[in-house]
Amino acid sequence: MSQAESFLPSRDDSMYGAKRWLWLLGFIPPALPVFGALLVKATGLPLFYWFGLIFVYGFVAVIDIVIGVDKASYKLSEIQAVENEIFYRWVADLVMPIQYASLIWTSWMLVHGGLSFIESLGLATTLGIANGISITNAHEIGHKAEPLERWLAKFVLAPSMFGHFTTEHNGGHHVKAATPEDFSSARMGEPFFVYFPRTFFGGIYEAWTLESERLKRRGLSRWSWRNDVLTAWAITPLLFGALTLWLGWAVLPWLLLQGFIGLTMLEMVNYLQHYGLLRGKRADGRTEPCGPEHSWNSSHIATNIMLYHLPRHSDHHAHPMRRYQALRHFDEAPQLPTGYAGMSA
Repeated sequence: MSQAESFLPSRDDSMYGAKRWLWLLGFIPPALPVFGALLVKATGLPLFYWFGLIFVYGFVAVIDIVIGVDKASYKLSEIQAVENEIFYRWVADLVMPIQYASLIWTSWMLVHGGLSFIESLGLATTLGIANGISITNAHEIGHKAEPLERWLAKFVLAPSMFGHFTTEHNGGHHVKAATPEDFSSARMGEPFFVYFPRTFFGGIYEAWTLESERLKRRGLSRWSWRNDVLTAWAITPLLFGALTLWLGWAVLPWLLLQGFIGLTMLEMVNYLQHYGLLRGKRADGRTEPCGPEHSWNSSHIATNIMLYHLPRHSDHHAHPMRRYQALRHFDEAPQLPTGYAGMSA
């Protein structure tokens, strides 16, 4: 049995065995600023304030190349049992408190840590990367029907100023993925600097339109407190405002900078996931269903551990409600040559 085939070969070995504890490594990304500061203290090297860049685009990218891919998947008969395993849900849900503890500590450091401008820039960049990666969890729990998980998703998105993501992603992207109508699907040959403003502003428009239509069908105003986009957006100024009241105006530029970095990381991943792929038309003119061939798949081990199998994106679009731990590998899907970290570098 090959190295890739032995990584997650069966339910008995992974869901209930020791290998499932690798899922806890996903707690590292939201705490990247803390790990960076600890490395600075241990080594005396201020370089590690930039630990987010070093970890993602150095360590994870290299490990993906060295270790390779894990193509093993659960059998269809095992999927339901894997999804019901509560361990994975708690791991996903616990990212938010770790993320916020890291955010609060880092904000204090940026104001009172006695850092130089370059050191502060590195720490803020690392915080932005941490919050950008944490959006993976908002992506996962934002798909679920439980009100608690959907609220947790709003709080995970708030530091990256991207509260509308869940509404746009679920109601827009998953309906239109790999079509010219989807703001989040990159066109063949489209450079990222062209893609970014189109998907960013288009996503806001899509989310607001979808939520307005939903409320109209229920006889409610788009300005209702039940507007999920407004309530999600509101968390960001409340969060940044509270930190500014505590630490002073000096923290606000850093919060805005790290938020922009976080949402840019999300859009970089979105750029990769459907780049150049198009769904065909049926004889009746309707768009064909979204299949595994309409998303770029990646089963590289390091990225999948850190992102809870999000890179198995083909199965995610085929089964949007399927929990991440149960996502399967599809050989017939287009395969990225390496993980998201390496592809984004």
